[in-house]
Amino acid sequence: MHKIWQSKEKGIVIDNIHEFCGILTDAIIKYSMEKETGDNVSVIFIAFKNFENKLKDPNFEYTCNAKCLESETEEIDLSQI
Repeated sequence: MHKIWQSKEKGIVIDNIHEFCGILTDAIIKYSMEKETGDNVSVIFIAFKNFENKLKDPNFEYTCNAKCLESETEEIDLSQI
């Protein structure tokens, strides 16, 4: 999630949400492959209205909070669940 929100820079307006979500989806797949994902990779990206509103707001700038930083550094092995 951190990487997705970071894709929006302050001062930039994203008008075509569908195209931008396609770009994000491709980036998520590439990122997964770089992490040497050992299984088939599929991505379903659902953008809610809040996400679209933030992309259209030129003043929006993502700032990560402490909770976000905790989860980013923690490795989770989903095969053990």
